[in-house]
Amino acid sequence: MGDLAFCAHYPFSKRAKEYVSERGMELTSLLVEKAEERVRLAVVDGKVRRVAELPSAQEEELALYAACRMIVSAAASRYLINRYAIAEAKRAGDYLSSDDSARPENVDEVAREFDVTFEKSENGYLVPLAAYLHYTPRSIDYKLTNRDVASGKVRVNRHERIRMLEEAVRKRIEGSLPIRAAFPKGINEAGARILALLPKLEATVIHVGQENYPPCIRKMLEDLSLYINVPHTGRVALAIYLVNAGVKDEAIVEYFRHAPDFSEKTTQYQVSHIRAKKYRMPSCATMDSYGICVAECRCGSPLNFRANTHGARLERIASEKKE
Repeated sequence: MGDLAFCAHYPFSKRAKEYVSERGMELTSLLVEKAEERVRLAVVDGKVRRVAELPSAQEEELALYAACRMIVSAAASRYLINRYAIAEAKRAGDYLSSDDSARPENVDEVAREFDVTFEKSENGYLVPLAAYLHYTPRSIDYKLTNRDVASGKVRVNRHERIRMLEEAVRKRIEGSLPIRAAFPKGINEAGARILALLPKLEATVIHVGQENYPPCIRKMLEDLSLYINVPHTGRVALAIYLVNAGVKDEAIVEYFRHAPDFSEKTTQYQVSHIRAKKYRMPSCATMDSYGICVAECRCGSPLNFRANTHGARLERIASEKKE
């Protein structure tokens, strides 16, 4: 039962794939219906429910995961893939947090899935620098300048270790989709219904044509339009800039609608809170420390940027910096 529980909790794992391969999977109409609901929850709520701790439910969980991957692939939407991967990763993170105390060997096995070794130390764990850089979220909290680094290893606490593994799960699921295959009619129909739930934005809503917007702001807006996740610090800075630029709250919320983990209610609250509290715009130095500066504008603050005869040179520098 322990083996089945691990597979059901971590269906992306090699052990889970072997389990399914050995026993096979029957793609019934009821299974497709349940899988569609699971994907719908990932889209609407940004999360996937944990499975009941019963062998029958755990067996079904493995089949559901496989069917969900088919539905997401059939829908053929990068936004859906990103959002689904985040929801599944959060679910895995919940199990990892529980196992960290009750079954730490499960956390170690998941870490081995990604060839990551966490060495227990007096104040947490030490993880190789390469793994740290690859699996940490894009956030100022994880910048190396804020970390204890020695002998090629970075110190992390228990929460950060789980967060790294959650990010590893997200990357694996995101990178493995879409599946290139012909799917049954029921899967394709479910994919079409899920596709109808996704936000439909007119191109003009996400078009970035304001000449006075600095390269860092334009880059974040462009990333959002392409369903590329922008870190929390970047989103806050972007919202502050747009508020100061005179953009209405409703329009600002629309810019964020393509974010993989978008929540309309949360975004509306945060934007109105930023406007009410009159948050100050981060300086260029702060933006650089966040890792979201893309050009050497030398204007001190994004609010000071103005398009000028150096615009083309700044665009060239920004392009080179991205490469």
